[in-house]
Amino acid sequence: MANTESFLIQEPRGLSTADSCPSPLLSMDHGRRLRLALIAGLVGERGAEKQLVYMARALDDMGVEVQIYSLKKEVGFYGPLLRARGLEPNWVGKRQSPLLRLAAITMELRRFRPHIVQATHFYTNLYATIAGRLVGAVAIGCSRNDVFSELRDSKGWGRLLLRLPPTLLVNSHPAKENALSLNLKPENVHVITNVIDLDDFDERMANAAPALAETHQPVALAVGRLAPQKRLDRFLAALAHARTSVPALKGVIAGDGPDRAALEQTAAALGLLPDGLALLGRRNDVPGLLKCAQLLVLSSDHEGFPNVILEGMAARLPVITTPAGESRLVVQDGITGYVVPFEDVEQMAARMVQLAQSPSLRRQFGEAGRARVEQRYSFDNLADRLVAIYRRVALRLNRPDLLQLLPTQASAQEWKPTPKT
Repeated sequence: MANTESFLIQEPRGLSTADSCPSPLLSMDHGRRLRLALIAGLVGERGAEKQLVYMARALDDMGVEVQIYSLKKEVGFYGPLLRARGLEPNWVGKRQSPLLRLAAITMELRRFRPHIVQATHFYTNLYATIAGRLVGAVAIGCSRNDVFSELRDSKGWGRLLLRLPPTLLVNSHPAKENALSLNLKPENVHVITNVIDLDDFDERMANAAPALAETHQPVALAVGRLAPQKRLDRFLAALAHARTSVPALKGVIAGDGPDRAALEQTAAALGLLPDGLALLGRRNDVPGLLKCAQLLVLSSDHEGFPNVILEGMAARLPVITTPAGESRLVVQDGITGYVVPFEDVEQMAARMVQLAQSPSLRRQFGEAGRARVEQRYSFDNLADRLVAIYRRVALRLNRPDLLQLLPTQASAQEWKPTPKT
């Protein structure tokens, strides 16, 4: 997958962790602090890990004592940031045996004594739930995709990973709907949509060098792992169709993965190579790519909440997307971009043509998209939203000890999707 998470999350401007004002959490319950353990599969460079780091940073800023435990040792892209904050992940995956890993996690948690143990990847739900119970903590599982795909990918473990956690945190409203269709109770499933740090994003956009040679051609950009769920063959088919009306339109795909060879063959068969398409491979300069693009396209079959849509809208690009996951709610059809049916390649192509031919429409949609991200998906209220969920969980589970460590009120409640008109 191309590095869509290429915007490092910085300390708040003008405020360090050491000299920040006391948090409400620090002044409650005779100085005790809420302790949160995050159980990750890895701390890599994809969207799930980006949101993990956002959560850790937001709660750390609020005064929560956060520890991250990772099954894989590599911390990669986010290592320096986490290390600077004293949040470097603890490696608990030295053994391949699930039982030995569970024992290692439980041992570490007994030392930390967390009040909440929260999974950050679906496949860590089992570890977080069992270890959390063993140390007397509230356990929270998660889904980072649409639930259905995670069940398929987890094979025989899927049902247990979904149903064992007493609380499930999902990042999209469609994922919650899918969980409820599998008979999970509504009060046990909570939505925490993805966010973006706009201050950091804007700084990196301003400092990014253009990633493509200067051209007057309109560019349709797709960013993601070259894997079956992304359906980039759909993007290629729409691009080829759109170029019959706008020959200057160029497609750019940033990412790598198992479908690369097949996509190259498809592109050649459609006559897109060499002038109509650039397959760039894995890239770490997505801000520079966004600077060079005129529109962003997401063609997936299923998603949770794709971070790249937030980045595209923050960069004031119109977005064309299939109704995969939260994409259908983030992108407002006809206002910030277009939502097209999964298999309607002709409509996707027509929307590409429409945007390629109209700079004024691109500006209109781009400004509306930026405003929507600012209003709905800013990093600034993430901690409040998480605390609101923790409070509801503590009330449901009758955990007064946890309630004593949480603010009496959180300034944000669970976000509700805008009703369709």
